[in-house]
Amino acid sequence: MKILFIGSDINQIGGIEKYNRIFLSSLREQGSDVFLIERRKGGFFSKLFFAIRVLFFAVFKNPDFIVCTHLHFSPLCYFLKKFFGIGFSISVYGIETVKIKESFKKSLRFSDAVIYLFEATAENVLRQVKGVENKLFKLPNSIDENQFKISEKSEDLLLHYGLTNSKIVLTIGRMSILDGDNKGYKRVIKAMPEILKSVPEAKYLLVGGGDDVLNVRELIRELNLEKSVILGNPPKNEELVNYYNL
Repeated sequence: MKILFIGSDINQIGGIEKYNRIFLSSLREQGSDVFLIERRKGGFFSKLFFAIRVLFFAVFKNPDFIVCTHLHFSPLCYFLKKFFGIGFSISVYGIETVKIKESFKKSLRFSDAVIYLFEATAENVLRQVKGVENKLFKLPNSIDENQFKISEKSEDLLLHYGLTNSKIVLTIGRMSILDGDNKGYKRVIKAMPEILKSVPEAKYLLVGGGDDVLNVRELIRELNLEKSVILGNPPKNEELVNYYNL
């Protein structure tokens, strides 16, 4: 099967990017002939070049199916199915489904499948878009079981973050204002004063960047938790196993 796989730069650090790297490699392992077109960072001309590449491949290479890995790219797929009959799926994650634009609603209705990770995301779509009930397909996050194994805690990370002899709570993820508190890291921070009464050696390690970091720092200061809540930068992919083993 010849598949056109379109998305943002999958080599960037981030949960969606990692999810799509695994999705892409899995399709190839199953024997599909997959061609990847990525939307690189940039302004108008970057968007235009991306759209031209997608249209060129779809028209002249005749793929059997298009995997659209972001709602923002779906109008292209709508056009290609309407005029060239190429089926497509749309992947949805979270933030982008809170308030769906009309042009994206049309694409969702016209798609062959709507791939989602989380039930809340599916509920957002169903609440706003009629006629997609039978198109929803859950494809959860996955891991490489040969890589993710329980092992001893990394001494380097323990020393780096001052976590030796601590009881560690860990969150890894992008901190976005648009997420509200769906990921729960602010709830954990607010719970820490009570936790510390019972487990004084507890530390909360919150790892990841994003536009909500400044608000998180302010919350930590307000609760006088500078010694118990530790912020870290987004880890590299090869470091993830060591972080989880903390």
